[in-house]
Amino acid sequence: MIGTKQDKMIGKHPIKNSIFADWLICNDMDCTEKKIHRSLIENSDCTDQAIEEIAKWLINFHLTRRKKDLLDKKKVLLKKYEFHEYADSLHIFPLTDKTQKGNLGEVILTQYLHDTSGIDIVFYKLRYNPNVDQSMKGDDVLLVDDKKILLGESKFRKKAGKNVVDEISKNFATKLTLPISLSFIADRLYDEGNHELSDKISEIETVLSKGKIDIKNIGFILSDYSAHVSVEKHMNSQNKDFIMITLNVDNVLDLLNKSFERAKEKIKGDFPYEY
Repeated sequence: MIGTKQDKMIGKHPIKNSIFADWLICNDMDCTEKKIHRSLIENSDCTDQAIEEIAKWLINFHLTRRKKDLLDKKKVLLKKYEFHEYADSLHIFPLTDKTQKGNLGEVILTQYLHDTSGIDIVFYKLRYNPNVDQSMKGDDVLLVDDKKILLGESKFRKKAGKNVVDEISKNFATKLTLPISLSFIADRLYDEGNHELSDKISEIETVLSKGKIDIKNIGFILSDYSAHVSVEKHMNSQNKDFIMITLNVDNVLDLLNKSFERAKEKIKGDFPYEY
């Protein structure tokens, strides 16, 4: 079966075995020379279920191995109230509103592209952020294998207008953008003893400029339905490898707050910190 242009770029929207299959209704909009858009509309009946999954992702993306081990040890030794205070003191999640918004978008987009493309998530950059409350520099979202690179930029907006479409288009709309974080990823993997994967990432980096690997640029707007409308009206791209994804939810601030609160509850509860 022949898929849409969006399918060919990032893969088909999940239809089973994924929260995205239940939570989001996919609309691959008609493409033009200047616009490639996948619009994802929330099924509000499944939002609570989605928040549970997002909370797990937030933990997995933020929780370092060191902090995981500390939590495992202290959970056995401390009383419930003392453990809750200890978990808060580790400062696993950002407290600043701006950074929470940025991280939520990055996490959801990474998981979505993993599910659509089948590319493994080999590196969780938020675990390496030296200041949890500040946005981390580098590529927002980067999924890599030996055949394809998906490079994404994420934006969170309560209301999305022309400005946010232009912000993302500034980086992606005129020409194909290459990732800037591959060396950083390879170094971190090497330091952790994952030499084989580090070497693979390094090899991919060497062929980037030679055009031997398929690269797609993805803009992602997490907002209400205004995101869909704004992209349809204002996207103006000269980059044939640039696709915009909008995730349109009824109350995006509610999704943000409940997802982080649930993640904090899970950290303090019986959630298994599995990698």
